[in-house]
Amino acid sequence: MSESAKKRAKRAQRIFDKAVSAHRAGQLDEAIAGYVRSLDIDSDYSQALNNMGVALRAKGAFHAAAASYRRAIALNPDDPGSHSNLGNALRALGRHDTAEASHRQALTVDPNYLEARYNLGLVLKDQGKFDEGIACLEEAVRRKADYTDAHWDLALAWLMKGDLRQGFDEYEWRWQLPENKPRRFDKPAWNGAALDGRVILLHAEQGMGDSIQFARYASLVAAKGGLVAAKGGRVILECQTPLVALFEQLEGVEQVVARDAPLPTFDVHAPLLSLPRIFKTDLDSIPAPGDYLKADAARGEKFAEMLDTKRLNVGIAWAGKPSHRNDRNRSAGIEPFIDLLGTPGVAFHSLQVGPRSADLAATGCAGLIRDHSPNISDFADTAALVAALDLVISVDTSVCHLAGALGKPCWVVIPYTPDWRWLMQREDSPWYPSLRLFRQASFGDWPGVFSRLAAALEKMIAG
Repeated sequence: MSESAKKRAKRAQRIFDKAVSAHRAGQLDEAIAGYVRSLDIDSDYSQALNNMGVALRAKGAFHAAAASYRRAIALNPDDPGSHSNLGNALRALGRHDTAEASHRQALTVDPNYLEARYNLGLVLKDQGKFDEGIACLEEAVRRKADYTDAHWDLALAWLMKGDLRQGFDEYEWRWQLPENKPRRFDKPAWNGAALDGRVILLHAEQGMGDSIQFARYASLVAAKGGLVAAKGGRVILECQTPLVALFEQLEGVEQVVARDAPLPTFDVHAPLLSLPRIFKTDLDSIPAPGDYLKADAARGEKFAEMLDTKRLNVGIAWAGKPSHRNDRNRSAGIEPFIDLLGTPGVAFHSLQVGPRSADLAATGCAGLIRDHSPNISDFADTAALVAALDLVISVDTSVCHLAGALGKPCWVVIPYTPDWRWLMQREDSPWYPSLRLFRQASFGDWPGVFSRLAAALEKMIAG
């Protein structure tokens, strides 16, 4: 290497090191700009290409990330990290076969590369190859007992497979994830022992859909007897503020408290999503499968005059919470719903609230569907509207949980790799008998989903 080449290499290294520091600090744009400058000096800098791919993937630029990894691999084919990183980007793009091949190539280069084995387990799970995927994840935690991410995804794999017992046992590893902070109380956690009249605090911990799904356990907790015949527990339920009025209708709940409000005195506590483990739930023992939530009839009066007595009244929700880790795949957006809005014999009602309710005006659909967002202040309002409708069509968000908990017919559009609770390859839900699932047959295939859904809607109208 000439003296000039050595100077260029050192300069590229200095810029690269600064980019790495910015990357570690979460300054992705600055990091990417640094990697670009280092590559301007040394276009064969494979580590800069690999790191740039990592930063691009973190920003959601999966195509560009994959291209960066491929260039890194061409320069350094013996780097297992670049192969596995490429697999991660391809998985995000839904290219599961080639993603699997990339992770396997990483393991060919380095059979002891633990992250590649973990990543391979994820993409196998996505394809429904549960036995192989679980074996990879189990091997990862065997080699590294405190591998939190592998434990967490092992829980999700078992749950998606339908093994709820093992899944919910492993689900307790969620408290080790950086984004999850367990609540600290000066009272003990409940382990399922007889309550004998003690006061128990049940507290929500994740999204509002999760709270709706697992609030069904409150009546079981209240009935948990003990040495005193037929004497169970007194249940206080803490939840998100928009759910308070709705949950006040729950059987077995003595008091509902908004999150962050002062708590009354209690003796023991339990997070909602630990209750399936405590009650040893499996697919055949899911509690309260019917309508365990009730709508307030008085609230329904304000929606009554907005319904069309001559047509089928159908509510739709097209977007979930943007912060959900899989929202880019699960939220179809309003566009696939637009063709449905022209269906004769149907009056459509928007159940969408928040910023995405503006999609109606932005897409010119304001005259095709009634926007109820100005009249919805909480989930008790949404429940009153849903109860008055004939059908709900929704993406995987809190609205479909609400419809299922009310026993209302609801069609849910599901991405190719769904959330664990929807299991795989079935059109029904053991959690909600009134739900019907419309799944993508391949990654990103919303047109196929909505084509089948439109045909089902036409059949329903004809019937």
